[in-house]
Amino acid sequence: MIRINLLPVRAKKKRNTSIYQIVAIAAVLMVASVSSFTMHSVYAAKVEERETKIADNEAEIKRLQKIIGEVNELDKQKTRLLNQLAVIDKLEKGKRGPVRVLDDLSTAIPKRVWVTSFREAGGALSITGSAMDNSDISEFMRALQRTPYFTDITLKFSSADQRDGVTMYNFEIGCKVNYSA
Repeated sequence: MIRINLLPVRAKKKRNTSIYQIVAIAAVLMVASVSSFTMHSVYAAKVEERETKIADNEAEIKRLQKIIGEVNELDKQKTRLLNQLAVIDKLEKGKRGPVRVLDDLSTAIPKRVWVTSFREAGGALSITGSAMDNSDISEFMRALQRTPYFTDITLKFSSADQRDGVTMYNFEIGCKVNYSA
């Protein structure tokens, strides 16, 4: 027996299946679009945040480099000023030094010693004179050693000389002089 179904059930099922597939594909595309847009937004925000950090760090680096430049300039000025102060101090000691050296020399000369010549060249000093005896010359050398201005004191020569019946001892003393002591 032949059966004829006049109801379009299959066509309806096919159409419903097609609609479900289209809806499912559309839903998948919508979810994929939303998730890709969300991921793009998240990564764009991270990139923007890192670019902002980079810009802030570069600005901080520029600010610190400016400060470093100022500090270096101040260090150069400090060094220059310290050098100037050292030169000024050396000049002041050199200015006062000869006066003090001559003052110490005059107080170091014993009563029976006479200085006839005082020559200084490049820190080397030569003192010539005469004394009543060798012990006076020795006393003069010890007195020079006690002063801070005279170092390396040596007796270059000592000779006896008769003048008007009196024996005088001529001498020459060599030493180094330091005006800034």
